[in-house]
Amino acid sequence: MGIAVALGAALSYVSKLLPHMPMGGTVALGSIPVFYIALKRGLRDGLLTGLALGLITMATDWWFVHPVQIILDYPLPGLLLGLAGLPVFRRGHNWWMGIVTGGLARYACHVVSGLVFFAAYAKDWNMSPLPYSLAYNALYMVPSIVIALAVMAPLRRVKALWEPETD
Repeated sequence: MGIAVALGAALSYVSKLLPHMPMGGTVALGSIPVFYIALKRGLRDGLLTGLALGLITMATDWWFVHPVQIILDYPLPGLLLGLAGLPVFRRGHNWWMGIVTGGLARYACHVVSGLVFFAAYAKDWNMSPLPYSLAYNALYMVPSIVIALAVMAPLRRVKALWEPETD
């Protein structure tokens, strides 16, 4: 799990090389190791790995306007990525639904944060706050989910990555 968090943090730095949103938000490559841990080891380990990644991201690359916004944009979205580890997603061919669920839960946190703390920017685009926050956050969250699915699809075929660990 520690290696996954470190890899996630490193991938988060790689994400900075990609186009990013002007007021925060970038394609989250760092979520891929969290999804791997969640799908391989289950809900608890996925939640812990996501929370750890969210806290490290917060400590190394944070931007905030309010303490509650910090929670909505860093540890909580990271934690919710771990929902991919729910038992229903670990069985059969449901793995992709876990990634979509974790990604959408993360998206929901960012939408709420945008709605509550960044609603003032909506008027610059002649939009009301909810459609603005939905659109703004979708611009980087949808590609994040699609990339995670595209990376995990071939990895799911490598049996050695998914076999139970032996001590």
